[in-house]
Amino acid sequence: MSKALLLHNVITDVQEHNHIEGNDRMAIIRLATLDDVAELVRMRWDFSEEEHTSTVSFEEFYPICREFLVKAMGSGDWHIWVAEVEKSIVSHMYLQLIHKVPRPGKSPDPYYGYVTNVYTRPAFRSQGIGTEIHTAVEKWSKENGVEFLIVWPSSDSVPFYSRNGFVRCEEAMEKRW
Repeated sequence: MSKALLLHNVITDVQEHNHIEGNDRMAIIRLATLDDVAELVRMRWDFSEEEHTSTVSFEEFYPICREFLVKAMGSGDWHIWVAEVEKSIVSHMYLQLIHKVPRPGKSPDPYYGYVTNVYTRPAFRSQGIGTEIHTAVEKWSKENGVEFLIVWPSSDSVPFYSRNGFVRCEEAMEKRW
């Protein structure tokens, strides 16, 4: 699929908002824009701080994460879905397209999707917002020729991914150092 068609589909998805209602709040599921970068940096900080206290300050982290997000969003290989409630982002899910080496007789630009940085603010958890974002990611992925999705879940998030159709596989291997 051409980059132009992918971009058209991204723009179309941004324009077609999905809505969720829960606890008298309506969430809008949409693709993030550059206007969202500051809030996404703050959420990345908050997400990381839930797991462990950082050795750097937010002020040190902000320009590094901001630069990453601006480059990523401009690359065409990263797509970030957000859930917005009352004009604030309350949840997000990142998708990176990983390009594969072409094979004879297959798509000229094959890729799979790496799902990462999935986070919902604590006050908005267990309301179905993460599932709604995942549904939008999956729909977009199928429409745009993504072969499959992968995720490396934390042990706490395995039930969420299982409910959303992910299964353990034996194919991947990793090497850490």
